[in-house]
Amino acid sequence: MTKPTANLALAAVIMAYGWGYRGTVGHEAGAMVPGALLGLAVALGSGRPDWQRRAAVAGLFGAIGWAWGGCLSYMEHTSYVLSDSFPNVLYGYAILFFLGGLWAGIGGGVLGLALTEPRSELERLIRPFTAIAAAFFVAYLCFLFNPDLAEAYETLSVRQFHDGEWLAATIALVVSGAYWLARPKDRRATALFFWGALAWWIGYGALTKLGGLRLAPLHRSESWGGVLGMLAVLMIYLARRHNRAALMLCLYGIVGGGFGFSLAVFLRAPIQLHLWPFTGDWPQWRVAEVLFGLFMGLAIALGCRRLIRGGIESVVEDTPPAPLDAYAVFVMLVALPWMNFRRHAAPWIDQYDAMPAPWLGVPGWAWFVLGGSALTLPVLYVLYGYLRGVRRFVPASAYGKGAGVAVVLVWLTVAGYSAHDVPSRANFAGYLLLWAPAVIATLLLIQARHAQGQSIGDGVGRSAGAWRVGRGYAIACAIAPVFLIAITALGMAIQDGPPEGLGRKRFGPDAYWRQTARLLGVWHVVGVAETAGGEPVEPQNARVARLEFKPNRDVTATMPSGEVVETHQWFLKNQYTWLHWYGKIEKHPEKSELPLEFRNTRLYIALPSPNGAYTVFERTE
Repeated sequence: MTKPTANLALAAVIMAYGWGYRGTVGHEAGAMVPGALLGLAVALGSGRPDWQRRAAVAGLFGAIGWAWGGCLSYMEHTSYVLSDSFPNVLYGYAILFFLGGLWAGIGGGVLGLALTEPRSELERLIRPFTAIAAAFFVAYLCFLFNPDLAEAYETLSVRQFHDGEWLAATIALVVSGAYWLARPKDRRATALFFWGALAWWIGYGALTKLGGLRLAPLHRSESWGGVLGMLAVLMIYLARRHNRAALMLCLYGIVGGGFGFSLAVFLRAPIQLHLWPFTGDWPQWRVAEVLFGLFMGLAIALGCRRLIRGGIESVVEDTPPAPLDAYAVFVMLVALPWMNFRRHAAPWIDQYDAMPAPWLGVPGWAWFVLGGSALTLPVLYVLYGYLRGVRRFVPASAYGKGAGVAVVLVWLTVAGYSAHDVPSRANFAGYLLLWAPAVIATLLLIQARHAQGQSIGDGVGRSAGAWRVGRGYAIACAIAPVFLIAITALGMAIQDGPPEGLGRKRFGPDAYWRQTARLLGVWHVVGVAETAGGEPVEPQNARVARLEFKPNRDVTATMPSGEVVETHQWFLKNQYTWLHWYGKIEKHPEKSELPLEFRNTRLYIALPSPNGAYTVFERTE
């Protein structure tokens, strides 16, 4: 049986790799990869035959659990911690703690279901989940083949729903409601998805849409209220199921994710500030991602170790395992690569499409589909044989099966990332931060021994009071505010003002949201002035007629001739907003960064011109 320290190390390093990979592809599909790897790792490293037989199922539920947090926006919040104001820095770390807790809390709770519930109950949960996922796929195809519809959806999301996942919540609500009516025997499980989707709307609607509470700048998603509602529903579901064991993993995830995220960003600060010895060009964001994954994986592994040491009862296998196991492997080795490898293939497809004559006249995306299908067919063939009782293509032991899936998923995603961003001297350090945990996790999986003997048998039930979090958890919650204040003070002590282009503010007159709020919209030219704040005079040859600043940071310029130019962007630097003139064109002769000067209701911009005058704009109501 494997040693406890090795179990913790496996979960920590495999999640460190997974979260580093997630930073490449982002969003829900990207977050499913580390969730799947963590589920596989805690089951395989447990030393329990019953958990090892459920390794694939644990990977499936880990992927589902960590997917929900993929809609959370957090990159902009990391800039608050580099501000020169204590309240703003503390706010940044507190929000990171909150978001990390949301993410890992849902992940830990859903993973706990796979490690404690009867297989029949897991199958009941998967059936409505599959129906919802199928509806998501149909929506994806609709947007893929209707670009205008996709653009209209994005515009509506940004303007009316704070760029949140309102459509996904609506689809889940409608499909789960219909499934609840159509499948009475699955109603108990289906209710989790129905109430979760409804809670998304309640949380988002009450806190952000109606309540006006925003955590991020105006151009970032505000789905956190909906995710908070989903976490509340999950905890209520676990409590009503009397599954204190899974609820304990959920609570471990909340605290572990909170501490882990804020600590990871704090430890990244010396690299961003270029303090000794980090004086070179370090992959600072990759460091934060890998550390967050490491801490989050460790927190969940500690919760699982407590279940193991406390003698959690053996899981009930009351239905044949092959169907759900095959479904789980299909999701991890077929569905996840297809969802994520679109981003890896995009640069190659763009280069191919730019060629004068595509090979055999076949577009790049078609070669990607053909190549992906060729790699997928062997996996489907093995899974089909497995369902029919053919086992010659899979390892004999449960540990070998699960470890094989984990190793393939690790190196399949390594290959995908390598194709996305080809290794070079410039990005080699970033690659090392991915390769190192991938190699260590692989070695730990290979050298570990599979569990011997029979299942645990009668043990402590999942509803037992032994799984209450206890005094240590209460102490961790109590010291959280002290921890946040401490890293805020230390973070400000090691820096001499905010770095150039970083360090945003949430409070005060220079708050980032105040600047973006007054910037967004359409501005028309009213004249030119010699100085910022000067009285405008009628221009003789105006460069532009109007500018439209959009929430996604794009800037559309309408010329006096009526021509529309969409190659400009706006951004924040040194606590102020700037215009990146021709920022989307790599070598444009007029490419430049121009500060935006606000004077009462007018906007002054020194657009490139021989006389250096300011173009004066007023907002179009």
